[in-house]
Amino acid sequence: MKPSEAAHAVNHEMQMQVVVDDGTRVALPARLSYSIEDPYAVTATFRTGDGQVSWTFARELLRDGIRDMAGYGDIVIRPSHPSRGAQVTMTLSSPTGSAVIEASRHQIAAFVSEVYNAVPEDAEWVYLDIDRTIEDLLEA
Repeated sequence: MKPSEAAHAVNHEMQMQVVVDDGTRVALPARLSYSIEDPYAVTATFRTGDGQVSWTFARELLRDGIRDMAGYGDIVIRPSHPSRGAQVTMTLSSPTGSAVIEASRHQIAAFVSEVYNAVPEDAEWVYLDIDRTIEDLLEA
């Protein structure tokens, strides 16, 4: 039996900044989302002039990146240089390019806290739908 599913999702709207080539920062509306249906992952959705871009990654990566550099390859999250204040820097890389995005460390930490309150660490397995996961793998 699964624990209470009262908190099915956690969503935080926030203003982030994308750092452009010359170091200028441009406002970037964003939403961080978490659902117990995928208990190991969070999604960052960025609203741009061309629509929305979403990145899904491990929730522990976001948690660890608040305090120290976390991740490698496509997604790296780390505290910003102290001169930037209480910020977190996300570097997102894909075959078509990369982006450096800054966000408030306090807002990220509040989101992470809510996520881990919804599903505590090491309890993720309780929320996994194994039958659905197997069906998804067989259809791929």
